[in-house]
Amino acid sequence: MAVARLSRATLRSPRDELPVMLVKLMEFGRFHPIKRKDSVQDIDLLVLGSRAQSVYSKTGDLLGKDAVKLVRNKKAPLREFKARDLDELIHTFEDDIETLGEVLAYTPTESERLEISDMLLSIREASLTVFNNLQKISVKYDLAGIVTIEGFIPSSSIDDFRQILDKYVFSVETLTKEESRSSSTPSLVVNRKVISIFEDLSLQRGIPKYNEIDPTPIVAFVFPLFFGIMFGDVGHGVTLLALSWYLFSKTKYIYWGKLLAVLGSSALVMGFVRGLFFGVEFPSPVERVIPLTRALSAGFTLQNIPLILELAIVIGTFHLATAYVISFVNEMRSRDYLEAFLDRMATLALYSSIIPFGLAVAGTDLQLGVLYTSTASTPFFNQLLGLQIPVSILAKDSLPFILGSLVVLAISKPVVAYQSSHKSKDLVRAIGSGVLQIVAKPFEFFTNVLSYVRLGVLMITTYVLGSLVAGVLAFGVLGGVIAIFLNIIVMSMEGLIVYIQDMRLQLYEWLSKFYIGTGTPFSPIISNGHFSRITWGEQPVVFSAVVPNSQF
Repeated sequence: MAVARLSRATLRSPRDELPVMLVKLMEFGRFHPIKRKDSVQDIDLLVLGSRAQSVYSKTGDLLGKDAVKLVRNKKAPLREFKARDLDELIHTFEDDIETLGEVLAYTPTESERLEISDMLLSIREASLTVFNNLQKISVKYDLAGIVTIEGFIPSSSIDDFRQILDKYVFSVETLTKEESRSSSTPSLVVNRKVISIFEDLSLQRGIPKYNEIDPTPIVAFVFPLFFGIMFGDVGHGVTLLALSWYLFSKTKYIYWGKLLAVLGSSALVMGFVRGLFFGVEFPSPVERVIPLTRALSAGFTLQNIPLILELAIVIGTFHLATAYVISFVNEMRSRDYLEAFLDRMATLALYSSIIPFGLAVAGTDLQLGVLYTSTASTPFFNQLLGLQIPVSILAKDSLPFILGSLVVLAISKPVVAYQSSHKSKDLVRAIGSGVLQIVAKPFEFFTNVLSYVRLGVLMITTYVLGSLVAGVLAFGVLGGVIAIFLNIIVMSMEGLIVYIQDMRLQLYEWLSKFYIGTGTPFSPIISNGHFSRITWGEQPVVFSAVVPNSQF
């Protein structure tokens, strides 16, 4: 979904123009070089890399403990370095650190020392950027002295690439099917700002392969939704939004500020749906537009608890179904058609049919003798949606799909084994695996879906704890003070539990069904960092901030 399409680019230049071409690649900033078996590292680039590494080491020595402190606090300003080529840039670094080292030797004031540390940190990062860039480059030579470099670029940047690299562009080609399936083809994950907040969660297993679907957009929607279902309360949402504003604007924990803003908004919305404010019930404004059962609003009764748990299971089934749909698409992209249709699609059909069958069984109060004759409405559809679907029809329509899916799963392993090896030994072993699937899949489904019951359990817990705390308000002013402290305790404990359970559902129950995450990161030749920016021109830039009473 969010893995950018790439193209393969080939660059050629005379050997003496290689540094110029490399500078233009750094200016472009979106070229991921390829190291081929017949390519080597250029000796001149190795020398430049060695000098850049030396600059990095010397700045580290001059900074000492200040380096760790500045990087951790990210307080150093962004500084710009300008040069005509890499040799001039590194020479500028070498001159600067020599001058700054001399200033440090004369015991500068605290403000001067901090200013020098900021400069050294920028030089240190810029030199490391240059060194890393040069380490990535490998070239091929021909007898005419022409140097060739190959790499990947985003397909959306082809026009910019041709404009900046101009005469050095030899070819830009669409990736072959073999390249798109190769593990060496890098993955460039591109998500919008709000969605990218959840990359740290969704990509914990690694980044997706080039032909693999990025789960981040789905996680960015489902994670807050589940959080809101379990933690839905207007008061909780407002508190989380206030905390997110403080973290974002007053502290360095910007990521947590953004994440809590999204989660707090979800809790706020679900709080309005349920009609709950710090455990105090109020008429839900949503019910004026969409009639809701009391099970979904705050004041549910014990009789509605089974419906809540059934709804949680249905939500879990839809969530798991998306996992198998994505798994099916990934297998199709990898051309594993048998695995896609005989395993993934069959599993999806099995899961989709077991749930209505289970709801029909629940509608008979576990009296299986009347399962295929009862004309009573299935409680779940009747209470939640007002649909009159007889138990018997639901059971009769879903059973053939269950049996058919199990048959397909039983033969899937033997078919795949025979297609791949044509050996009777492997076929016999695969038949045993296929038979085992008939037992394992329903059991796996039961354990997976059971995990989603926690959505309903924590939803009920939020209401119960909130009601208990709200009851303290009856004691007047003292009760109000006590309620504030109790709400802080309840929100802290329950919020942490909800967050952990939400992560479990996403990472363990859902992602494990389809996500591999063994992709190669897209690592381009760049010019910018957190504290430095390299630009290319005629004259190098002199430091804008000058240490008082110092000569450099």
